[in-house]
Amino acid sequence: MRETEERDYEQEYEEVPRRGRGPVFACIFLGITVLALVIVLIVKARGDYTRVELTSEREILSSSKVMGTESGFCAYNRDGAEGYSDNLNTLWNISYDFIDPIGRTSGDKCVFADRGGTDACVTDNKGTVTNLRMPGLIREACISETGVSAFLCDDGEEDYIYLYNFKGEKLLEIKTDVRSMGFPVTIALSPDGKRLVTSYIVIEEEQSCRVTFYNFGEVGQNYSDKIVGSFSYPDEIIPYLTFIDSEYICICAEYSARIFRFRELPEEITHIDYDGSIEGIDVYDDTIAIASREVGSARSIRLYDKGGELLSSAKTNIDFDEIRVRDGEIFITCSDAFLIYDKEGNEKIRTTIPYKIEAVFPTGDSDRYMIAVPGKVFMGQLVRGPKEEPEGEEEYIDDPEDESIGAEDESIGGDIISDDDTDALT
Repeated sequence: MRETEERDYEQEYEEVPRRGRGPVFACIFLGITVLALVIVLIVKARGDYTRVELTSEREILSSSKVMGTESGFCAYNRDGAEGYSDNLNTLWNISYDFIDPIGRTSGDKCVFADRGGTDACVTDNKGTVTNLRMPGLIREACISETGVSAFLCDDGEEDYIYLYNFKGEKLLEIKTDVRSMGFPVTIALSPDGKRLVTSYIVIEEEQSCRVTFYNFGEVGQNYSDKIVGSFSYPDEIIPYLTFIDSEYICICAEYSARIFRFRELPEEITHIDYDGSIEGIDVYDDTIAIASREVGSARSIRLYDKGGELLSSAKTNIDFDEIRVRDGEIFITCSDAFLIYDKEGNEKIRTTIPYKIEAVFPTGDSDRYMIAVPGKVFMGQLVRGPKEEPEGEEEYIDDPEDESIGAEDESIGGDIISDDDTDALT
């Protein structure tokens, strides 16, 4: 009898805490929910990002152009180039003497060339420099993340494509006949340096554009001049060739875009036509941002994955100078104004500063950005505050309530476009 009472007591003792777990977990969950609500209310009370405060600054090369790099950004002009980290420290600097400098980057590698001249150089984020001299006049240059560089050169009636490794050793020389291939427009080199795509204008009975795919790997050894594919597009000019990664490339004409999978042989996987003309494209980390001018003054900005699936869209009437995509955000600059959209197409900030903006680069901090202006770069801190009606707003800062830019359809800060709308890339 005593043992039975003890067992009953132990059973009752063990069951008590079990009966109390439900209320305890409910209290914890309620507490977390309240805390989250308080945080949201605090953020809302602070308001959205409404302006940028320019904090630290440093001088950069005068009369220079800027490009993003893996470590931060670089600036270049006729006399040389400098690389900077995302906290504005100088990483490297090089000197040269070019009349019309071209600059291209991939990862932490950079190539600089004298368009119309014969001199070029490549460097990395440590400032290691290799100087090159081309046999012909340089039309275009590009570089891979591995340090392989490609140059399109003009030698009268023939064009040549030269490939060099980072040490300056020639890897390949390809001759193209202008009469049969056409006039070169642009070239693109894959991040691994193993694939090259070129765009040519062909003038025969009717003008067309030819896009040629080169494979420098094992498969390409079985093809003449390493050409593993060539496609002709009548009545089109294709000025944009951009590798998304080492296997996917985006090819943009004036009113259409195509994405090819180019592992060994090229295969078109997406073809999208546009109602308006393409005005800008940028690629970063497997995403593509494309901007086009639609009917009227509206411009569409759409974000895609490398397979061509539409991720988000926004509309604006800003007459932008440049569009960039970095870390899932889209940056648009125009004179002294800039806008940032997140990957869902929502507007993060629109504001102006008292300088002409060359470019905006992320720092890894969600509310701090590097803002390059002529001759200097600022660290910009986004500041929250209540929305204020702008006074005397310039024409290039659009009004999100303006019906002409589609406030209810793909509007800034609106919803992602549905799958049914993926037939319009930009």
